[in-house]
Amino acid sequence: MAYTHDGKKPVNSKNDPINAGAIEWEYFHYDDWLRPGETITAHTASIVGGTIVTDSTYLGTMVDDTGASYDQTYGVEYSATEGATSVTLTHRVSTSTTGAVDLGRTDIDRSVIVPVRNPL
Repeated sequence: MAYTHDGKKPVNSKNDPINAGAIEWEYFHYDDWLRPGETITAHTASIVGGTIVTDSTYLGTMVDDTGASYDQTYGVEYSATEGATSVTLTHRVSTSTTGAVDLGRTDIDRSVIVPVRNPL
């Protein structure tokens, strides 16, 4: 399921929890955010309440379960720390632009809060 990030506060994926002990991928796409002539030059991830298994990786084009296609997609593989009730995963990008003056952006964060479903 795709969530839209407004750039102001973390997205809460309350309907899509991670199971305790599971390893999952979270995807971030920047199709509608990048300006013409702008490219992502650096990307990384950080996490609270979990462990990053695979740091930010450019995945290219992906299609979600509704058939929507996203071209500028990055993925982060992660797991929840034992006992955590949620995981906050932050994806950070920096960009550059073409032209006489580089109008790129530096250290722009997008975060998602994922609840952890612990066994009873």
